[in-house]
Amino acid sequence: MTLEQAIQYLMSFLGGGFAVAVGNWVNSSVGARRQREIESLKGQLQSLYGPLSFFTHQNEKLFALCGKFNAAYTAEFVGKNWSQDERTQATVRADADTTIELSNEYIQRVVENNRRVMEVLEKGWHLADSEDIEELSQFQVDFTRFKTEVEGKHKTPYAIYKAVGDVSYMRPSMIELVKRKVRIKEQRLRELMRPWWRCDG
Repeated sequence: MTLEQAIQYLMSFLGGGFAVAVGNWVNSSVGARRQREIESLKGQLQSLYGPLSFFTHQNEKLFALCGKFNAAYTAEFVGKNWSQDERTQATVRADADTTIELSNEYIQRVVENNRRVMEVLEKGWHLADSEDIEELSQFQVDFTRFKTEVEGKHKTPYAIYKAVGDVSYMRPSMIELVKRKVRIKEQRLRELMRPWWRCDG
């Protein structure tokens, strides 16, 4: 016998007035629990996963743009046999340097986004789902390593760097985690806020 069936049986046994009281109590309890979940999801989306989505999505697009610049650089400056004429070579070098500088500027935007991600994590850490802690913590380590080993004065010796592992701007797994969590939480929020008398069938 399900809980709903047990309640219906009890209500029929004890009479109408008691039945209404029990029904109201059940509805109130379910409604309060539903409202708590709605508020929790809204808090997570507004203060943690939503802001993270803004920055990680932008980073993903910037990585793709830098990939296009790198492919164009290889095709234009590595894959072609330019004349060895001094003036031609000077022009090619200048264009190659400009292309590299442009790509680096876009990566610098990624770095700035990552600073903002760190701020979001610091303020909203208490809102993170427990299963996401490992991935979010890894991002923090990667960012700290970037600040120390790449931007800092102490450059890691090559052999040590290879032994410790690469410094990542932002791992694809971090981007995918945020995408997935936003999608799941938004879907759940829509379900909870749908009037109870509506059904999808």
